[in-house]
Amino acid sequence: MDLAIDGGQTGLRIGLAESGRIQEIRELPGLSYAEGSPTEAVLERIGTGWGPLGTVCLGLTTILDDPGKLAGRLLSMARRVLITTDVVTSHAGAFAGGEGVVLAAGTGAIALGVGDGIRQVDGWGYLYGDAGSGFWIGRRGLDAAFRGFDGRAEPGPLTERAQAVFGDLAGLPGRLYLAPDAVARIARFAVHVLELAGDPGRVVERVGDPGRVVEPMGESGRVVEPVGESGRVVEPVGDRSRPDPMARAIAAEAARELAGTVAAAARCFAKEAAVPVAWTGRLLRDPGLRAGFEAELARLLPQATLRPPAGDSLAGAALLAASTGPSRYQSMIRTAER
Repeated sequence: MDLAIDGGQTGLRIGLAESGRIQEIRELPGLSYAEGSPTEAVLERIGTGWGPLGTVCLGLTTILDDPGKLAGRLLSMARRVLITTDVVTSHAGAFAGGEGVVLAAGTGAIALGVGDGIRQVDGWGYLYGDAGSGFWIGRRGLDAAFRGFDGRAEPGPLTERAQAVFGDLAGLPGRLYLAPDAVARIARFAVHVLELAGDPGRVVERVGDPGRVVEPMGESGRVVEPVGESGRVVEPVGDRSRPDPMARAIAAEAARELAGTVAAAARCFAKEAAVPVAWTGRLLRDPGLRAGFEAELARLLPQATLRPPAGDSLAGAALLAASTGPSRYQSMIRTAER
């Protein structure tokens, strides 16, 4: 049996796998730099009760402070340890080890292209990267909310929604800056920004372009805050048939950023070659953002062919764990054996 691990800031999943197929999944809290040592945080979540294992494969968004220590501890329960980033496991899952560009968009955002070569784009973290990600959207939504709150701009739906979600905005900095899960909590505000951007699936493709509009593809209904924020149902503020211009501008810019990340990763393919593209993560499940992303990608990379991923990052970790020979991701994987 192997152990596949998909670890991000919002959550960490552990899958017990056999021959590249997940048999059992455990879901645990995500990883935060505020906890201290990321290596110790990963080890604490994995635990020690797994018994003899063949391979442990970890796809992590977190930068490890001591990957050697992590590998050494895990070798006490496994013959082999593979440590890589979540975009590698996402790509392996999406294309079953084949060629293409995968966009992993959730709390963060990163793309990996595997074609004539390998090209990774963005994934530089919340401080100066992850353009178009959940954190990126949530942070811009809160910026607009606070501008309305303190008088630098007229208060609008984003200010109202932030107050409904977080409570008194005057006291939010004291609560949020000290929270170990601040990045994840800000990223969760993205769902509200996207809801206020308009009816799902109805997004103007580019700011300033009064023309093409993609028609609605469904309804999102009410938004339920996850445990850790308020645990309450937050009703949409305002008339969704009249989208908030600021929220719509943020969503449109996010769509452009994500499409640009994919287009840059596709440079590992020949200029006119067809480029298979898949996305993973929760962010692009929003129909409006996805429609904007697809429209912008068609403009930037007309040879792109969007397709559903064959599997997710946990499935990719299981496939890599089951592999025995060299893989196309070899340069991006740290391997330890006993």
